[in-house]
Amino acid sequence: MSSPDDQPVIPLPTAHEKEVSFLARSGAVVTLRLIDTGRYEVKLDTRGDYTAVLLHDGDTFELHPAPGVHALGGTGLTAAQIYEGF
Repeated sequence: MSSPDDQPVIPLPTAHEKEVSFLARSGAVVTLRLIDTGRYEVKLDTRGDYTAVLLHDGDTFELHPAPGVHALGGTGLTAAQIYEGF
């Protein structure tokens, strides 16, 4: 998925569509499930142990893996960094 300026776009679930998935650069299917406004659970089909919380403030993302999960995480992330990281 890309925007007009060719930057990846992360599809976010809504109140009507509580779960969405997208194909990341690696080929992994990333599933986002709505928890609350601006807060999502993240799962990967390639890593059953990977669970994270994704926060979105409208501009940037924060990704917080569950305790004990060593994988992509951080603050001030762009959609492109998430797409590339997975």
